[in-house]
Amino acid sequence: MSAPTPKEARALIRSLGRGTAGASGARFLHVGHQRWLAAQEELLLEIAEDGHAEARFVRGAYGAGKSHFLAIVQDRARRANWLTCHVECRADGVQIDRFETLLPQIVGKLDAGEDAAPSRSMPRDPLIQLLRRWTANLKRDARIRDGDISRPLEADRRMWTLLQDRFADTALHGDFVRALLVFARADLARDQAAASSIGRWMRGGERVRVSGVYLAVPGSTAADVDLQPIGVGNARAVMRGLLWLVRAAGYEGLLLCIDEVEEIAKLGSRRRQDQALQALREFVDHCGGEGDFRRLCLFLAATPEMFEGANWFPRYDALTTRIQPIGGGISWRGPVVDLDRTALAESDLRQMAENIREVFVIAHGEVARAIDLSPLVHEVSRSAYRIAKPRLLARVVVDALQNNREDPGGVIDAAQAIGEAALALDTEAA
Repeated sequence: MSAPTPKEARALIRSLGRGTAGASGARFLHVGHQRWLAAQEELLLEIAEDGHAEARFVRGAYGAGKSHFLAIVQDRARRANWLTCHVECRADGVQIDRFETLLPQIVGKLDAGEDAAPSRSMPRDPLIQLLRRWTANLKRDARIRDGDISRPLEADRRMWTLLQDRFADTALHGDFVRALLVFARADLARDQAAASSIGRWMRGGERVRVSGVYLAVPGSTAADVDLQPIGVGNARAVMRGLLWLVRAAGYEGLLLCIDEVEEIAKLGSRRRQDQALQALREFVDHCGGEGDFRRLCLFLAATPEMFEGANWFPRYDALTTRIQPIGGGISWRGPVVDLDRTALAESDLRQMAENIREVFVIAHGEVARAIDLSPLVHEVSRSAYRIAKPRLLARVVVDALQNNREDPGGVIDAAQAIGEAALALDTEAA
């Protein structure tokens, strides 16, 4: 695995000072949970081959590494040609009972990996990247050479014929089909304004008027059409369209991670909480059995209270049956990835501390090699704070390395440092 650049390393150290590696830095620090990860890779292979959808829950205490685990799963999925998306309920303002708040975050946070990133001169827009990859496939199949269209009407006719064939028998939402028709033909005509308007519509909340020229048979005209805003009534239908588009663009499917599901507990009323649990159950249902989502792998991450508290998941039979353990052992392919049952051992924590040190060396120099981190690792390993050990260790190791950089040779009071870090993290989590 390649090492981070100095710039990446410095950003990662800043993030670790807050107790989290962030999605882009997780692979440089990862240790443990190999059997859980192998099971998820196997699941992705099955979905890619069979075309169905699955939902998985990730359970772990605050700081146990749920977001980190999901980042590693996403990294491996992208290498297997999956499109990924990581949404955080609190940070992204997602309300589980209002799917229309989730969909814009999904389309705005699509991630195909570094290889698909635009050049420095081009702003990153993951949705437009996805649409352009789809249209590039269409042009290839219609034998249209991009940038060399000497007979535009003939090219448009070939594109129109191909689009009619691709949309036949798809049962996609009408406005979604119209949006794709407009984007593909506007892109062919180099009509940037029309193409951009489709991006605005797919992000939700905006009515967009599109030119009838792009909806009519080539060479004819039609009245302009309004694409209705994406909201309560059509958000799930648009989600089905998005999954179709992901596959049509050449990806195996969409890996969607929804983090901080415990934010349900902060909704203002019991009625809203009930609606959120019902919406969550429906979303999970769409990913199993006869559900109508295809090529979607959904991960839902939450703290233990959501799995155990009588007011949360156990209140709904459809959720309870999904999370109920079978037997006393660990089911690696089961519906719940329980990180608390496979907590990192002291040897794993030691390796994690050394991984952080190596990143710190890249960021700030060899002075980081002089400090002995073993007392911190040992004290964290035997600690019993509410904050889980991975996040606590990340915080105290970075603090120790920063202090050593400023005052080389200083003495570390491991117990005091860990107690102060645990208090700070506990306050941040409240």
